[in-house]
Amino acid sequence: MALPTQPVTPVPPQRLRFMNEDDAKFLHTGQVLASTLYAHGLGPGSRLLDVGSGYGRLAVGLMSSGYSGRYLGFDILRRHVRWCRQNLTADPRYGFAHLDVVNARYNPDGTIPAAEARFPAPDGSRDYCALFSVFTHFYADDIRRYLAEIRRVLVPGGLAATTWFLFDDARLPAVTGERSAFRLVHQLDDVTRYETPADPLKAIGYEESFMRRLAEEAGLEVVSVTRGSWAGDQPPEQYQDLVVLRRRVLGRD
Repeated sequence: MALPTQPVTPVPPQRLRFMNEDDAKFLHTGQVLASTLYAHGLGPGSRLLDVGSGYGRLAVGLMSSGYSGRYLGFDILRRHVRWCRQNLTADPRYGFAHLDVVNARYNPDGTIPAAEARFPAPDGSRDYCALFSVFTHFYADDIRRYLAEIRRVLVPGGLAATTWFLFDDARLPAVTGERSAFRLVHQLDDVTRYETPADPLKAIGYEESFMRRLAEEAGLEVVSVTRGSWAGDQPPEQYQDLVVLRRRVLGRD
């Protein structure tokens, strides 16, 4: 008698992936992202909005983790959304949307300025938002808009996991030094630094106090900041700097 076959996890074609990511790395990254969310407040049944869902790393990681909530991912790259819709929506709890937001690095011909973007989710409809490697490629005005949208779609007390490249005076030697994966040696203004003059959004970082001010202005609380290893000054458990935000509860908005 034939043994039952295990379902095959869909993996995107190489042409869709960044940084020559192979299948093993794709699957491992998805598991790491899912584990990161669980460790920072995502519940098995949480309604999750994945902002910048890419070619499905987090979605695939959740599928193999026992996640039972409703997942909606959206991305600015149509080709990524198309593949995810074709390959990752057999489970009706998973959905993907395209939002044609302008980004000088990834979508210069987009039709929606980032500062005018509206997430494809109703007010107060999500328990959790995830933004991995989004603010590391955004200018400050665009971050302001996305933080406001995070607050809008979250329930009071809802959480958002966001990643950044952060610095302060004490960390500046590390983020500009030889051991940093991205040497933020160029200064856009007093609170913004970047690595590559020809492509500032390849890697852009912000002073931590400025990040906190942006969150406060958006009606979000900073729950925790976990510095990553990208600057060469931390253990390798977390790569980018992880900032967990919370929408203020009713009465404190």
